[in-house]
Amino acid sequence: MKKFLSLIALILLISFSVASAARIESVTDNTGLLKPTEIELLNKKIRNVEQAHKIKIGVAFVKSVGGRDMVTASNDFLDKNFANGMNGGIVLLVDMKNRKYEMATDRRMVERITDYDGIAFLKDKFQSDLSAGDYYSAVNNFVDGVDELLTYYETKGVPYGQRAPGEFDPIAAAVAVVTAIILGVFIRSILIGSMSNIHHAMTATDYLKKNTVKLNEARDTFLFMNVQRRPKSSGGGRRSGGGHGGGGHGGGGGSF
Repeated sequence: MKKFLSLIALILLISFSVASAARIESVTDNTGLLKPTEIELLNKKIRNVEQAHKIKIGVAFVKSVGGRDMVTASNDFLDKNFANGMNGGIVLLVDMKNRKYEMATDRRMVERITDYDGIAFLKDKFQSDLSAGDYYSAVNNFVDGVDELLTYYETKGVPYGQRAPGEFDPIAAAVAVVTAIILGVFIRSILIGSMSNIHHAMTATDYLKKNTVKLNEARDTFLFMNVQRRPKSSGGGRRSGGGHGGGGHGGGGGSF
């Protein structure tokens, strides 16, 4: 019996060791940009965020993605290593040769971090540090941003950028006020038109009794005209790096 129990314990120990060795670290750096101590700190922070929200987070610095486009490379990186989170997974892939980055989210994470508001929020958190060469801060702020977005979702019940049910919407209130004013003017016009002793006059002469005034000359005098020209706006639009689309993936990226 003791031999049997010892054998079971040995098998479990070997299995645990193999699983630990096969586990992909949250932060991988094939470029030597991050110090080992920095990677250790970031991995620890990511594990805490993963456990808090039941998700998976991956970050990779690579010399190049080869001939693949960034969207395909980031989606593959996510699917192979970080797609088993209970509430989804998100990755940040950084290509140092082309100085490009791409974030990818799976189907469950897209519901929590949207391709527009959520991804734009994350870009604002880390892109400036990435451009400045402060790679540790860039990853640290990326993880903080993911934590903030998921906390917002879990608190409000909707992704960042969307209003919770019952929350005051100033745009809807403004539309209601304008609609009420237009409706009030319309109803007032109908009521005035229905009065038997009041009628709108098309021209000033309609207020005169017929044949009481005779105009000998009809002439319009043009005095002056002011012309102001303004340059045409180039227009807004979505921030660079829209959603991935297709296959249940989301995300976005850009250059730094």
